[in-house]
Amino acid sequence: MTVEDITIFKDICLSVAAITTVFVAMSGLKSWKKELRGRADFEVARGMIRATYKLRDEMGYSRSPFTTASEFPKGYDSFNKTAEKEAEAWAYIFTNRWKPVADAVQEFEAQTLEAEALWGKQIRDIAFELRRCSRTLRTAMEAKISNAASDNEDFQSDSEFKKKIHSEIWEGWGGSGVKDVLTERIQSSVGNIEKELRPHLKRN
Repeated sequence: MTVEDITIFKDICLSVAAITTVFVAMSGLKSWKKELRGRADFEVARGMIRATYKLRDEMGYSRSPFTTASEFPKGYDSFNKTAEKEAEAWAYIFTNRWKPVADAVQEFEAQTLEAEALWGKQIRDIAFELRRCSRTLRTAMEAKISNAASDNEDFQSDSEFKKKIHSEIWEGWGGSGVKDVLTERIQSSVGNIEKELRPHLKRN
């Protein structure tokens, strides 16, 4: 083998080694990117499912059908009350009950934005229904306060409206005779979010 042959062989070996190095590097980079994306998907999914459960639970707590005496403002007298005092009392109760829900909504929306950045508009649309449930609860609370301020005229003039509002404010209100539509909506919304996030929560 001549010096020229050795040089050519050496160049070929160096070229093959360079190509192999590039291939291995690209393959490693691809695997690294895949791992990073999988980790990001998992972390965002975990954050969102936690925020989902937090919002579900806070709505559940705020919808407790049992209103204790300690929840009413100091000095409230149920035997000596005016429409204004009654409205103020319910506003006080619902403000305290709503605050943890509002905090949970804020966290849920932040997690939804992160999820949308990774997976697109579909996850936002799915999450929106649970957000609507919280708005329904808040609107019902406001209707209850408004009714108290009207000295119960709103509910007296429309008994079906009264049932609807009470069933939205209080989980299980009215027993089996009144369908708890809001609870069903919350459960369905949470189930849809779980279904969407489940694949991202599976890591090998």
